[in-house]
Amino acid sequence: MDWQIIAVYVMLALTVVLFVTDKVRTDIVGLLIMVTLGLLGILTPYELLAGFSNEALVTIAAMFVLSAALMRSGLVAALGGKLTDWSRGSPMRFMVLSLSAVCFMSAFINNTPVVVVFIPAVLTVCARLGESPSKFLMPISFASMLGGSCTLIGTSSNILIANIAKDKADFKIGMFEFAWVGIAIVVVGMGYLLFFSRRLLPNRTTLASTVTADDAKEYITQVTIGAESELVGKKLAETPLATAGVKVAELIRGDRIQRLGKEMTLEVEDTLLLRGDLNKILELDRKHQINITAEMMDGEQGVKRVEMTLFELMVAPDSPLIGRTCRQIGLRERFDVSVFALQRRGRHHQREIADIELRMGDILLVRGSTDALEKLRDKDEFILLEGVHDQVIERHKAPIALATILAVVVLAAFGLVPISVLALGGAAVMVLTGCLTARDAYRSIDWAVLVLIAGMMALGCGMEKTGALAIVANNLSAAVEHWGNHAALGVFYFMTAVLSLLILNKPAAVLCAPLGIQLAQKLECSSEPFIMAVAFAASTAMATPMGYQTNLLVYGPGGYNYRDFVVFGLPLNIAVGVMACWLIPIFWSF
Repeated sequence: MDWQIIAVYVMLALTVVLFVTDKVRTDIVGLLIMVTLGLLGILTPYELLAGFSNEALVTIAAMFVLSAALMRSGLVAALGGKLTDWSRGSPMRFMVLSLSAVCFMSAFINNTPVVVVFIPAVLTVCARLGESPSKFLMPISFASMLGGSCTLIGTSSNILIANIAKDKADFKIGMFEFAWVGIAIVVVGMGYLLFFSRRLLPNRTTLASTVTADDAKEYITQVTIGAESELVGKKLAETPLATAGVKVAELIRGDRIQRLGKEMTLEVEDTLLLRGDLNKILELDRKHQINITAEMMDGEQGVKRVEMTLFELMVAPDSPLIGRTCRQIGLRERFDVSVFALQRRGRHHQREIADIELRMGDILLVRGSTDALEKLRDKDEFILLEGVHDQVIERHKAPIALATILAVVVLAAFGLVPISVLALGGAAVMVLTGCLTARDAYRSIDWAVLVLIAGMMALGCGMEKTGALAIVANNLSAAVEHWGNHAALGVFYFMTAVLSLLILNKPAAVLCAPLGIQLAQKLECSSEPFIMAVAFAASTAMATPMGYQTNLLVYGPGGYNYRDFVVFGLPLNIAVGVMACWLIPIFWSF
């Protein structure tokens, strides 16, 4: 076997490992792939960078802009805000309405912003109904996948696959080509979500929901331990603070904020951030020589009342804070809030959180004043997981945004103009009409996703050029050819589905679509069923958190763990796969 083929296989294996372990950002993985292929001389610079000029990549970037303009118009947020009224206090009615709305909208705009808007709406409604958000958020994510599988623009993986099918198999996929099977999958999937979500999903609490109503708003007082204090040299459990009805929120020693451990002893000039009843804090000051910090003084009262509240912030998908730490961001200085805990994929981090690099979907439990909370509502870096962000920036632009999206869909459906041209034209209209500023349009594009796709395209090109892809196709066809085309399609579908669950749907689509075409050639049948199998397998990767970006978004707010996605998502993944493998050959024959 040629060394270049071995090198490509090793790169593929390492890519899967990096995706599964989540040790390196996915866009960095894409860059590393391109750099390695270039350094090894497997691809020329032109071949390496061809992905950035790919028609599908340009279309996906333009669709990000179209989706952002529709979100900016406030239509989606307004719909999310109406769910509370329409549900009339019924959890099941709310489930039906929210899943239907998300499924329909995801068929025409990017899934991620739809789920981003609906997360705060779901949390608000759940709080009013006394329901656990974990019963609703995962179904919201899955509904967005089901809806996105029905149209060409419903998910970026469909756009990628359509481009590959046109270039390598001369198979042109229309706007509603996927709907033949997609609608059947939606019916099966929605039935499963409505019937089993409340039975199979756990009751989970999020970070802020573990705080009682009495704790949510309270007095926050900063005090300093004097040289004569009885607390000097004692552990917290040995001091009256442990039984005084107040809680130590933070310890500031020198220039560093620390978490007060059980074995840590208090020192002179330590500053403690206490929360609790004001009278109890004053009693401690009188009896135990705790000096109230000067900046907290307020005339004769001795203590300034600071009404604080706990709330959660989720790192937005396109946040510029991704890859930076809380210490580097300076949350206290910039936003006047304190970070108490960080939740990532179901795990709570409370130690050294200031030095953890933030990632998309991370949940920060922060404490701040109500004024700070209101300021954070206007920040694009975070999604405030409290109520619905119902600020409509350009309400009067809603008809323009909606008309532009409809024009793109209708013209693409009739095949009058290529979807890439329509998407670019729609993005230009959004900027020219003021639905988005040019800066907001550029910011709406998820550049990390585009870099990842370009890197995976380079890896796919490397596998084709070296013959590595042909080897896989030969071995796969030899293993399944005696089973018949239908069985071969089923094996290939679930192979693609497993890969999508491990390395995200878009990389899997880029790798598996060319493989499906070569496999069909080996089996001497039409490649269309295999191309469509890749589309549906990649767009419905539900059984793991990393299978789809929306799963990562609901991971933290829903309080889920990895097992929750497997238990609830795997049966649906299998049911959708069986349905797809049965229907695909009916509409796209071998």
